[in-house]
Amino acid sequence: MTKKYQNFEGLRVAMLLTFVSGFIDAYTYITQGGRFASMQTGNLLYMTINIAEGRFKEAFSFLIPIIFFILGQFFYYFLRKWVTPKNVRWHKLSTYVLFILLAAIAVSSPLLPSIFTIAGLAFFASIQLATFKRVRGYTYTNTMMTGNIKNAAYLFLKGSVEKDKQILRQSIYIITVIITFMVGVLLSTVMCRYLTENSLYILLLPMLMLVYLLNIEKAF
Repeated sequence: MTKKYQNFEGLRVAMLLTFVSGFIDAYTYITQGGRFASMQTGNLLYMTINIAEGRFKEAFSFLIPIIFFILGQFFYYFLRKWVTPKNVRWHKLSTYVLFILLAAIAVSSPLLPSIFTIAGLAFFASIQLATFKRVRGYTYTNTMMTGNIKNAAYLFLKGSVEKDKQILRQSIYIITVIITFMVGVLLSTVMCRYLTENSLYILLLPMLMLVYLLNIEKAF
């Protein structure tokens, strides 16, 4: 059977990515003062509320992940522009970058002020979101779930009413990544009770699995 998607669009890759995202956002919310690595809408909301209530120092703490999320997009643009003419597999290279970055954050998180942790993880989330955009040929997001929930609901209803198996299959893929995001949140919440900031080391395993999947020929 001829595959219709590349290996970086595989369902297992998407599940690993959304698990990591759910884990990180729960981790930052619990250990980094209610801030998020990827959900910049939440950071904007809390920042604006704090500004309205005159708590400008607290507001600034929510601005930090927003700034570094933006910087992550700048990094993504310039790195991809640099590697494209060199015939380098972008998704494979990006995965190595993400793994090294996450390992560095995991090591430094217990040692440095929290501003470095939230900044690094927002930078990480930004690169991850920009790099991986499709699952088995279909568009999805591996960080924020609002769009995924909307798409899953619409596609599931459309596929059911029109009896279109392809559309139903698409909705199942998206529902699957939503569930793995929730699993990441659940595990992070539990592990942060015991390991606190050292919980990030747990994510090195799924990141290693991601590196492996992008280094084999077969697509999933």
